[in-house]
Amino acid sequence: MELGALICTPKQPRCDKCPLAAHCLAFRQGRADKLPNLGRRTRATSRFFAAFVARHRGRYLVRQRPGGIVNAHLWEFPNIELAPTVAKVPASGLKEAALAALGTIPATLERFCTIKHSITRYRITLEALQATGFRANGTLPSEGVWLSLPQLRRLPFAAAHKKILNQL
Repeated sequence: MELGALICTPKQPRCDKCPLAAHCLAFRQGRADKLPNLGRRTRATSRFFAAFVARHRGRYLVRQRPGGIVNAHLWEFPNIELAPTVAKVPASGLKEAALAALGTIPATLERFCTIKHSITRYRITLEALQATGFRANGTLPSEGVWLSLPQLRRLPFAAAHKKILNQL
C-alpha cells in the first residue's frame, strides 16, 4: 500500500524510485503515466434528510437500524428522506415529515443544526430539528427507545447522527 501511495501514484509515478521497476510491464513499455485508466467518476448525488431529536423528560428517542442495510445495527435519531426539490422545507412540510418519522406531530419543532456528510457518491444534507411537547397533543412516539444523554453516548451511532449527538 505504501508503494501505491508514495511511489506508484496515478498522476505522477516515480518509477526511478520504485524497487519493482525492473519487473513492471507498464514501466518497460513506457506507459506508467497512462495507468490506471479509471474512466469518468460517477457524478455525486445530493440527498436531503430531516432528523428529529425528540426530547421528553430528559430523554431522547433513538432507533437502531435493521440488519441488511447501510449502517446496519447502528443507532440514529428518527429521520426521513426528503425529495430533492424540498431541500429548504417550509414549516408545514416539516410537520408532515415529523408525522411520517415519529408517528405524531410534536407541539414544538425547532431547527437545531444542519449536518453535511458524504458517503461514497452521496452528498447528504441532514437537517436536524428538536421536537418537544409530545404530551400536549396526547401522543408520545413509541417506535424506538427513550434514553438519557449519557446512555446515548455509549451507543454506536451512524456517522451523521453522531455529529448531531455531539451537538447536544
